[in-house]
Amino acid sequence: MTSAIILKLVVIFGVLFLTMFLRFPFFLACFAAAGAYAVIFPGSMPAFVFAQTFVNGLSNQTFAAVIFYFFLGSVLNCGGLGDRMVRFGNACIGHLKGGLSHINIAASTIFAGVSGSAVADTASIGNLMIPMMKKQGYDAPYSAAVTQMSSIIGPIIPPSTTFVLLASMMNLSVRKLFLCGFVPGIGMCVVELIYSMYISHKRNYPSIPFGGWKNIWVEFKENFWALVLPVGIIICLTEGIGTVTEIGAVSCIFALFIAVFIYKEMDLKAFGKALYSTARQICTTLAMLAGATVFVWIIGTMNFSGKLAASLAAAGLSPQLLFILVLGIIFILGMVLETTVITLVFMPVLAVTLTSVGIDPYVFAVAGSIITAIGLNTPPVGGLLYLTARIAETDPLKVAKESMPFIAGLLLLCVLMVFFPQIVTFYPSFVM
Repeated sequence: MTSAIILKLVVIFGVLFLTMFLRFPFFLACFAAAGAYAVIFPGSMPAFVFAQTFVNGLSNQTFAAVIFYFFLGSVLNCGGLGDRMVRFGNACIGHLKGGLSHINIAASTIFAGVSGSAVADTASIGNLMIPMMKKQGYDAPYSAAVTQMSSIIGPIIPPSTTFVLLASMMNLSVRKLFLCGFVPGIGMCVVELIYSMYISHKRNYPSIPFGGWKNIWVEFKENFWALVLPVGIIICLTEGIGTVTEIGAVSCIFALFIAVFIYKEMDLKAFGKALYSTARQICTTLAMLAGATVFVWIIGTMNFSGKLAASLAAAGLSPQLLFILVLGIIFILGMVLETTVITLVFMPVLAVTLTSVGIDPYVFAVAGSIITAIGLNTPPVGGLLYLTARIAETDPLKVAKESMPFIAGLLLLCVLMVFFPQIVTFYPSFVM
């Protein structure tokens, strides 16, 4: 790698991190870095390219799916469908030792099949489950930890707003990437349930009396539509019944119908709240996309990924070892950067390096997304860490400590994907 490229990288990443440290919005930080690059290295980025790349960054029709899935998550959050998932889970497994802990994970997994957002999951499930768990005698840090760790299943099980953005930046099929996330997402649920069962028996966490099969049937009937919606979405995605965007749009209509006319838990005020929440998320995300596209274009013109791949190949690293090294880099970045920044800027660049040595980009996209999502739960920046700690009224560092076994299990799952990529690719190969 030449000294000229290293100097350009120092300038662009230096300005990016400096402006982010000064709490600039991410898209402004990207533009500031691009502007500094254009000024310091004249002719490297003509003004028309800057404007053209900015506009092209928002012209992908796939981004419409992001709008629908953001709105879908907001409707479920404001319409009380997450509460109904918890009620059904409570009837089924609440009698097991540590039942509420297992329900927390199971409800987040079901909710993941609709919202595709860790934050939406935490907002809906966390505000209900954490106070309930504390009341039954669970430790506050553990209640927050199991909530935040189960919520990151949301960006992996389809549909996933993270996958829509990543597929667009990496030129992948959104539907195939969705299907690639299904088995690993279920694997995350299994890993977390195993530890939940272990720690619940070790600490003798409580259970509730079993209400009988009749109670399960009653809860199933009462909450049928809340449970069938995520199943319906996954079936449509698997069978290819419409595009990802079309399925998202129809899902929003059904979710609104269920919340307003069947369960009657969404009034005009709640609907306005859902629209406002969606608008804020969309404006932030699209601005980030525009800024990230300019930033990635600059990195691409340097041929940084190609030169990095050549340097690593010269070092004699195997593709698997290189894959693990890249995941380690993403894990470290996740501790200090927001997940969207990593998804839009770093993962597309690192993907080029890995694909050049034969790594399946879909496997990298899924494993990298899991590692990135873990960053939501790690200090010093983890947003979910502080959100769940605030709900549980406990110390974030205690929550982080309780999260460590969950994180270790998920990291092990990602390592297994490196050596057994079929974990990711089997399901889409089977159904497509």
